[in-house]
Amino acid sequence: MKGKIKKRVLKLTALFVAVLVLYMANSQLLIRTGMSAESHIRNFYREPKNTIDVAFIGSSEMYADYSAPLAYDRCGYTSYNLCFDGAVGLYYGSMLKEFMSRQDPQLVVIEVNGYFYTEERSHQEGSVRKWLDNMHKNSNWAGEISKNIPREEQINYYFNLFKYHSNWARPEGQTQRLKDLIRNDSTKVSMMKSFGTRTATKSVAKVKRKGSPKMYDFGEQCLDETISVCKELGIENVLFIRVPHKDKLDDKTSDRIEKIVTDAGYDYVNFERMSDQIGIDEDKDYYNGEHMNVFGNEKNTAFIADYISEHYDLDTSHSEEVDAQWRECADYTKGIFEVLGSRTLENEDLAYGEYSDFSDEARDELLARRERKKKEKAEKEKKGEKFEDELEEEPPPPEG
Repeated sequence: MKGKIKKRVLKLTALFVAVLVLYMANSQLLIRTGMSAESHIRNFYREPKNTIDVAFIGSSEMYADYSAPLAYDRCGYTSYNLCFDGAVGLYYGSMLKEFMSRQDPQLVVIEVNGYFYTEERSHQEGSVRKWLDNMHKNSNWAGEISKNIPREEQINYYFNLFKYHSNWARPEGQTQRLKDLIRNDSTKVSMMKSFGTRTATKSVAKVKRKGSPKMYDFGEQCLDETISVCKELGIENVLFIRVPHKDKLDDKTSDRIEKIVTDAGYDYVNFERMSDQIGIDEDKDYYNGEHMNVFGNEKNTAFIADYISEHYDLDTSHSEEVDAQWRECADYTKGIFEVLGSRTLENEDLAYGEYSDFSDEARDELLARRERKKKEKAEKEKKGEKFEDELEEEPPPPEG
């Protein structure tokens, strides 16, 4: 009898383990929060612990407008953009906690765009999942779910297959994601430390904004909470910034942010007011009103890197292994920027990220695909049907 019970227990245990493995595999296979967000967050965890000198937190501006490898090439400090498209200020505190759990940066830089989202937009599932579904499942993650997700919805975050199970019916998107992940994970660390752009000066992927961005009461609350997290973590050097945009921040909003930040004992710089010093050409250095192309990125990175080096006493000494790795990343990034620069001059207007295939063959395939999609869209619109291109990613703007 005991032998039969033991066999039954072993069978049930094996079945449970098999189901669990299958569940976890399908959860990873079917997840779909956007490859840009997934790669930028996923790659943060691949950085060796305690090797990052400067932490960057923000939304799409940071991966479009600042290049950590180019900053290293110029000034010798290491940095990483923990950022993703549409990142809302509601989660800047937990992003910062996650950064500090693995790294000990000498300076934290926070781009303020996330504070311009409304409360309604900040709680939209699409925005929330880009962070919560891609970060490590730890106490920080559980705490954010408990604090910000309605109780009746929390189970869908703990068991995300409830959300993504239907993606099996969208094989094109899932296949492309797997290809991108394989390419992204083919190197020991991220080679570009969060990067995304479009090869254009006037992209068709425009950002539609209603006036200058504003910071509502909710955004101010999020800013106060971020500052509280900085204090809680004992971070002394914090620089809040506004990177240049075509759609400028009004003086009243910028001055309000500066007062809140400086009253807390931290620094604030509105680099939009320095666009001329940076050398930004508004006709050539942006791909839309919110984001720079590679030409603007190079200029903005150089200026910010110099500013940081001049205003903060950073120790840029690293081990030979770390320097060798970052030298490789810098050389690789410079090569990619050359390729994308020539394509930007052609105004090909394709989206690229650090996970992209930059070969000419892949480019030709993307251009051909775009033409096919144009025809498909025209045919559907002619029939009165809705057209959706699930592989095209473009970050939404804050409400303003």
